[in-house]
Amino acid sequence: MIITILLSFFIHLFGLTTPAEPTERWLIELKSPGNECLESWWIENGLANTTFLKSKLPIDNWWVVEIPAGLSPSLQMSPCISSIVEDQKIEWRKSPNDPVYINQRDMNLIGMTKAWDITTGGVTAQGDTIVVALVDNGYDTDHLDLVQNIWINHLEIDNDGIDNDLNGYIDDRMGFNVSTQDDAHQQLTHGTSVAGIVGAKGNNGVGVSGVNWNVKLMLVSGADFESDVIEAYQYILDMRNLYTQTDGAKGAFVVATNLSGGIDRAFAADHPLWCEMYDKLGDKGILSVAAAPNESISVDVDGDMPTTCSSQYLMAVTNVDLTDEIAGNAGYGTESIDIGAPGHGTITAALNNLYKEFPGTSSAAPHVTGAVALMYSTPCEAFLADLESDPAKVARRVRDIIYTTATPNNSLNEITVTGKRLQVDAAIKSTITDCGASTENTIKILSIRPNPGDDQDAKVYFEVTGDITEAFFEIFGSNGAKKAEIEVDYEAVELGYITLHSQSLLPGVYLVTLRLGDKKVTRKWVKAI
Repeated sequence: MIITILLSFFIHLFGLTTPAEPTERWLIELKSPGNECLESWWIENGLANTTFLKSKLPIDNWWVVEIPAGLSPSLQMSPCISSIVEDQKIEWRKSPNDPVYINQRDMNLIGMTKAWDITTGGVTAQGDTIVVALVDNGYDTDHLDLVQNIWINHLEIDNDGIDNDLNGYIDDRMGFNVSTQDDAHQQLTHGTSVAGIVGAKGNNGVGVSGVNWNVKLMLVSGADFESDVIEAYQYILDMRNLYTQTDGAKGAFVVATNLSGGIDRAFAADHPLWCEMYDKLGDKGILSVAAAPNESISVDVDGDMPTTCSSQYLMAVTNVDLTDEIAGNAGYGTESIDIGAPGHGTITAALNNLYKEFPGTSSAAPHVTGAVALMYSTPCEAFLADLESDPAKVARRVRDIIYTTATPNNSLNEITVTGKRLQVDAAIKSTITDCGASTENTIKILSIRPNPGDDQDAKVYFEVTGDITEAFFEIFGSNGAKKAEIEVDYEAVELGYITLHSQSLLPGVYLVTLRLGDKKVTRKWVKAI
């Protein structure tokens, strides 16, 4: 007793405080739409009159909470929770300290001067203003090379605390900060540099040129945790949906997103909500681009988020230097990293109207994002003919052309999906050369993931155009014996994949063949031991 009294006396006398209990953040899925059970748990555990985080996510019955670590076991045992996963903090892909180049040799490497002879971006042939959504840490919104290309929600009145355009968000005039719930972005270099690569104003006598001279950059920031990333993507999705629903009167015609950040050494299986967002965006015609880690690892083996997500609408990008070799500290993976693009040697916008080298995968990814946006500005109207009826199909078409026209690269061969490096002039030229060409009765196997696989189901991503009534898959063993036949129905075409149930197959090499009439295409798949 005396010791306790003395301890209390010295704490009071010297102002000593006991350390605060650590907190933990969780993503939780409730079993039912209501939150009464969660609210009861919150009150029972003394959190009712505290500032601990408890927030509904814009997806189904998912919530994000931050609670004292000692309460986590109790929360996990709550009967109203269907599933619970850690809400992990993301990191922006940091740039390595490499020598500075004094010009934009990155743009020459990917053929931008020839691409700009055809288009410099801005609008589609149908008149839609092209928007790229950036999910990053902050931006210099007054930069002279960016200010003309920043997307503005003109139906929203700045800082009046009202949702003027009734889109569900308040004061989102210059994009959205998911943390502050308005458009107050921090002034930070990383996002500024990414924005400059995608869309620094070109031919204006100032600074540098982005991949697009003319484009609208939707600024989204404040995404420090996985839950924030999900909310950021939901905002982008809501704006594209609103644009479609109002025939362009509200919202934004977003065609691509860029995220040059993530979680190192994490796997998609542990982050289903995050990965699911890429399919949701893709279904509405939005391709998403993500940067590989700035570490020489196979993400297939060691993990990475979000590049291990298997969505066909996610393009994962690694970094090549100006000698066209993969950078020594860039991630790779034959299943997860799709393509390379220049990072080292890139000069782009920085804070306070300055410019600096911005090397790394954070730089490589927005080159691809910019290429996606530029392709939507092709003067070939037929290239975007399906935009209104099937925007997802157009997105896949853009993606496929970027992959097929990319330049083969020995340093990327057999360590990335395509073994290629971005070549924008060839991609843009392809839209002109093939303008109006028929796409009837074509078949493609885009990828099989995972490959190699195990006893878990694999997905065969494919594309079929024309009459699908005679389309089907065949699975053959290495000895030519037919192991299975899978019909292709409209649901599978809409999903963009079929499921390969591998439990009944022995370890070995298999040939997966897609047939349609007299056409067929075959890809190899390996079931590991």
